[in-house]
Amino acid sequence: MEKVILRARRREATGSRAARRARRVNNSPAVLYGAHEDPQPIQIDALEFQALVRQGLSENTLITLLLDDEKTSDRMTLIREVQRDPVRNELRHLDFVHIDLAETIKVEVPIRLTGTSEGVKNGGILEQRLHTVEIECIPTEIPEGFTLDITALDIGDSYHLSDMDLGDFKVHTSAERTVVQVAVPRVIEEEVEEEVVPEVAEPKLVGEEEVEAEAGEVDEGKGSEGKA
Repeated sequence: MEKVILRARRREATGSRAARRARRVNNSPAVLYGAHEDPQPIQIDALEFQALVRQGLSENTLITLLLDDEKTSDRMTLIREVQRDPVRNELRHLDFVHIDLAETIKVEVPIRLTGTSEGVKNGGILEQRLHTVEIECIPTEIPEGFTLDITALDIGDSYHLSDMDLGDFKVHTSAERTVVQVAVPRVIEEEVEEEVVPEVAEPKLVGEEEVEAEAGEVDEGKGSEGKA
């Protein structure tokens, strides 16, 4: 596991007003805590932190935290929470946990998919249901991630956590959890109803009814004369 060095300063002033002042000069408020120590308010250079993120810094990266003017330190930490502005994505607050390299810890390790699924080639929809797996290990053995080859996954197939090679790590996520599946494509069939055209009587011309009535009277008169 890659290790990085990050400088920090202890904060004397706390609270929202002090936090706003710190952010105006590109400093981000943070807190450092551990299992057997009181939380310490600190602050870090936000620009330096963002540069490390661009280089691949993650929550599972071991960070040597240098407080104030320290040149060296054996203070090893992990990031436990990162708060950002939801609109501008600016760094607002960080939590660092001081860890013991000899003690096991629980961490969330990402699951990365490799290959192109046969089911996707045939029109299926790839759905990754599980993105991380919780394991327990010593900090120096935290893996960067676990990979799962999905090349042979066809439509209707799925892989569970039990199908993955997770090494000898103690796993806390249920082995029955579905990691990824290829769903059948959803096709919306629109039913086209047969259009029923109602029968409409042909309109009669004006005066046509009177002509028909007169014709009927003439026919009746002829019939009567024949009988006489």
